[in-house]
Amino acid sequence: MAALAALLCGCATEHYVTDARHPEISITEAGGVTYRGEFVDIEDLPGLLKNSGFRKRDTINIHVPDNLSDMRIPRRVMSVLSRNGFTRPMLVTDRKSYTDVGLTPDERRRQQLRQQSPVSIERPPARRPIRYK
Repeated sequence: MAALAALLCGCATEHYVTDARHPEISITEAGGVTYRGEFVDIEDLPGLLKNSGFRKRDTINIHVPDNLSDMRIPRRVMSVLSRNGFTRPMLVTDRKSYTDVGLTPDERRRQQLRQQSPVSIERPPARRPIRYK
């Protein structure tokens, strides 16, 4: 009887797939923040991630709607996570993902110039190697 009762109860575990297509954290169009589908306070996110088994070097995907014009909430979420030691938060939209963490101001400027420039800047050709006889 005990074995039959144990088999009928089953397991009560949940498995969450976390990647860019299935982010843990999501920002709604109204500016709310959800964690696994439930609305949470931004300051509670680091504790929830630690309790879920995320390490500080794991990539944390944050879904942002394509039509979100005010980026204050996503930046605040990223800053709260980085202040608590999570080094790889990444903003993800439906089509592409990007991150600002780790770029120096010079690298950001160069990246902006590359995106604005209609002509790509090419390096001069390499010098021919000297051949000795």
